[in-house]
Amino acid sequence: MRATSPSISIIIPVMNESESLDELHERLSLVLADVAERYEIIFVDDGSTDGSYQKITRIRAADHSVRSIKFRRNFGKSAALAAGFSAARYDVIITMDADLQDLPEHIPLFLAKIEEGYDLVSGWRYDRQDPLNKRISSKLYNWTTALLTGVHLHDINCGFKCYRREVLDEVLIYGERHRFTPVLASYRGFRIGEIKIEHAARRHGSSHYGVGRVFGGVFSLLTVILMTRYTNRPLHFFGVMGLMLSGLGTCIDIYLFYQRIFYLQWLTNRPLLIIGTLFIIIGVQFILFGLLAEMIAFSYRREDDYSIVNADEDETRAEAVVKRRGEESPTR
Repeated sequence: MRATSPSISIIIPVMNESESLDELHERLSLVLADVAERYEIIFVDDGSTDGSYQKITRIRAADHSVRSIKFRRNFGKSAALAAGFSAARYDVIITMDADLQDLPEHIPLFLAKIEEGYDLVSGWRYDRQDPLNKRISSKLYNWTTALLTGVHLHDINCGFKCYRREVLDEVLIYGERHRFTPVLASYRGFRIGEIKIEHAARRHGSSHYGVGRVFGGVFSLLTVILMTRYTNRPLHFFGVMGLMLSGLGTCIDIYLFYQRIFYLQWLTNRPLLIIGTLFIIIGVQFILFGLLAEMIAFSYRREDDYSIVNADEDETRAEAVVKRRGEESPTR
């Protein structure tokens, strides 16, 4: 164990991974005993039907550093991670999958990067052992996310990540937002890092990846963009779209007006007139949506919407905010 060993919480969402749990626990225990002063392994059973929770119960009975959370049904990875974050006791938190594709032996690499001053370190599965369609969709997804959010990570959706506690005190996880914790953390001013990690082939069970996750990811990306870039200026988002649509509709109608006046063409049989007018109406509605959103955002805007560090007092404004929020609501 190193002289300055951290206390670590490992959070592992589990969905029908009973065959890999014993080996995962054994390998984690060996690694953590060497790098952590204290540690806990939190298995979150997300509605497994293959006996995974019974396996977790047996592991927990033999190892008091293991803790467990069980959902009545499958609520999704974000819910599992949020439950684990709420239960975690220590200041360094690591998330990983239960399918043995994430290697526990890489944990020291994450800790070394955290010690360099990073607040969140994400894994980069540079040689992914997944089907071709999954690798291609992931590359496209990562490229699009980097382009639209400005957070340039090679593998933003990698579940193997390491966090400082203060990141998770400010970034709330729900829906499908677990995919975008680096984006949300970057928006709050935290320092984001990335390390290359090996990716093992799946040996047990089957992947939970499906087409539905693609659509969910797209909608989540749009949500995150709105919540980061446009939370305090929604009119900039809706207004730009409104101006583009209404401008296009106006140009179409001016062109038709010119045709009618100077070339005496009848417009009753021109569907383009309806399309142009429709664009104008929709554009104006988008602008009105933006104005209403601005009014709502102004009504709910608070001074603690920003993460401020007071260097004179060596205290973060965010800590006081989180403490106050915790008193108001006991759940994350």
